[in-house]
Amino acid sequence: GEKALKMMDAWFERLNIIRYVGKKIKEFAPDGIILEDNSKIEADFTMFIPAGTGLDLLKKSDLPLSEAGFVKVNDYCEVSYNDKEENHTVFAIGDIVAIDGPDWKAKQGHLAEAMARNVAFNIREIDKGSDKRRGYIEHINIICVMDTGDGAALIYRDDKHEKMVPAPVVGHWMKQGWGKYYKTSKRDKMFRIPGM
Repeated sequence: GEKALKMMDAWFERLNIIRYVGKKIKEFAPDGIILEDNSKIEADFTMFIPAGTGLDLLKKSDLPLSEAGFVKVNDYCEVSYNDKEENHTVFAIGDIVAIDGPDWKAKQGHLAEAMARNVAFNIREIDKGSDKRRGYIEHINIICVMDTGDGAALIYRDDKHEKMVPAPVVGHWMKQGWGKYYKTSKRDKMFRIPGM
């Protein structure tokens, strides 16, 4: 949201982090990145993580794909085949799907987990002959604790709210604590917060 972006800009400026927005990458060089206007970002180390296209494996499949190469699904995570006569009952979840929702939507771990729970529920209901279904779109939100090394900020956005709550010093500890909780709870070595 706008509030979070303004606060992040202030943080970046304080930390002397320079942002480049709206320029496409032309090529990578051993000592940096060349942008489309031939300007160069000097870098000792460059790590590029593309987020805009689906896996090559999907392109070789018969699954219906979005323009970017992600699997098209409906709200219930059922693959959206065009031939309605045949009942495929194929589901897809997580990073491989083209998610619907607002412009600010993001693929985050909690959304993939909600999709998995819903698909398990939906398959059970299909097997029972029930019309009950659970969708993923209601679970779309952004929640993040952004650690700055000497503090943090809690960032949250859904279709009704956008919040950024600074948490100097203690936020850094909270982020570290969350990381430890998440790992141990996923390994069933401690309790899980209900709904997480």
